Amino acid sequence: MPPLISPHAFVADLPLAFVDVETTGLDIDDGDRVCEVALLRVHRGQEVTRWSSLVHPGRAMPPRATAINGITDRMLATAPRFEHLVSTLYPLLQDTVFIAHNAQFDVRFLRHEFHLAQRELPPLAVVDTLALSQAWYRFPHNSLQAIAESFGLSNAVRHRALADVLTTWQIWQRFIAEREIDGPLTLTHVMHPHDRRSAAELELLTTTMHTALDTRQRLFLRYRASNAEEPSAPCSP
Repeated sequence: MPPLISPHAFVADLPLAFVDVETTGLDIDDGDRVCEVALLRVHRGQEVTRWSSLVHPGRAMPPRATAINGITDRMLATAPRFEHLVSTLYPLLQDTVFIAHNAQFDVRFLRHEFHLAQRELPPLAVVDTLALSQAWYRFPHNSLQAIAESFGLSNAVRHRALADVLTTWQIWQRFIAEREIDGPLTLTHVMHPHDRRSAAELELLTTTMHTALDTRQRLFLRYRASNAEEPSAPCSP
């Protein structure tokens, strides 16, 4: 997590970056690359920056990928390569909360592209709207499109980066509005939606771990089964 973003900070006050990437496939180890990236930067509910670009992936588009996202080799012929976009993308991501649907996928591909460009992805506090949907709701299906349809949200273009980013922002606003009926949400709430501990317990745990990492203190962890009355003996990692 970026050191300037406190786990206690209210989500409503934080700069947010909604991100989506389209790729040539699902497997980095098989040579798949990013072919489109989009980002929407939002602060206190207001759009700050909207940016997107096709990306030349350095390889031909597989037909199965084109069938999903509609991106063709002809569309990519004059697109910039990712290394030429890093100087634009880096500051848009810096010091924000990174929000995406199935965020691990997007972060993994972006980190790989930054590595190939001989740069490092900025430190990110990552929030996954897929995890939020699984923890907070019971949708028939947790795909971005299915959730949008459940909420009656419009999404004219599927599997294009900017359209998916805008849909993710709409879904996020709905999620947060419904959860904040019980009070404002902190970053800890949305980064760990599956954790059943109280918000205070989660924030204490997050703060303790970050303090230990910053000061190189030793941590001792106690593990306990959910139905256990007494904790087990402590163990050191």
